[in-house]
Amino acid sequence: MTLTGSSRLVRHPILIPLDEPLLEIAGSLQSSAVDGPGNRYVIFLQGCNFDCVACHNPTTIGRCDACGACVDACPHGALSFPEVGVVAYDEAACDHCRACVAPCPIDSDPAIRVVSAETVVDEIRQVAGFLSGITVTGGEPTMQLDALVALFAGVKADSKLSRLTTLVDSNGTLDGPGWERLLPVTDGAMIDLKAASPELHEQLTGHGNGPVKNSIELLAVAGKLTEVRMLVIEGVTDTDDELEAWATFVGGVDPQTPVRVMTFRHQGTRHQAQQWPETSAESAQRVRDRLAGLGLKAVLPS
Repeated sequence: MTLTGSSRLVRHPILIPLDEPLLEIAGSLQSSAVDGPGNRYVIFLQGCNFDCVACHNPTTIGRCDACGACVDACPHGALSFPEVGVVAYDEAACDHCRACVAPCPIDSDPAIRVVSAETVVDEIRQVAGFLSGITVTGGEPTMQLDALVALFAGVKADSKLSRLTTLVDSNGTLDGPGWERLLPVTDGAMIDLKAASPELHEQLTGHGNGPVKNSIELLAVAGKLTEVRMLVIEGVTDTDDELEAWATFVGGVDPQTPVRVMTFRHQGTRHQAQQWPETSAESAQRVRDRLAGLGLKAVLPS
């Protein structure tokens, strides 16, 4: 999915006032039918604590530290470095060639918005009549927990928006106290379980999956586990051992848990992921059939 957004300023995170929860937004969609039920307003937050080999939005991983490496690389003068800790972005001068990303040591995109939760609530209000809900994804949205809680709380407190469902699409690394803060203003969470076996999960993300499994269990108990998502990478995540591990874990939580089987595509990927085959319809169906055969009762297509 191509991210879009309008940005005026990127600020170093340490310069953001602690008493003002601000969202670092990589892009947004005013209408989406694939990020939860119904027609949803989708917000992509910048920054992720995983470095997934198969990431389709890798420029949302790093959070800009305003080092300024991108400024001279821009051929259109859309970026400037007016003061230490600030990269200014002129959207009108930008042609989205993305030359600014190549020199970035953390592969971050400087064309992001840094705005208050209140501002985003105002923007959502303008199109609320066409929406059934809001989904916040990333990157990893829970890395901006204060602002995320403020955003969802603002939606729930607004008489024109309170009917909208609020969902978070997460890698599941948020800890228990974090979920305790988020769940009162969240209607559900969609959790990506990159692999059920710890070893494969670490190979794909650079981290173990213990916290992810803990989140899935916690959300199931709270009644707010919207779905668990599986990315089918042929020859990697669709082996018999991995599918059995997947079904054993998710079935042990609740065999009725909705499981969304996602197909791998090359769009946006990098490194070795470019060498992997895209998931065929036949392979995706085989995985769905196998998971259902192993006892999962709600296996869904992407």
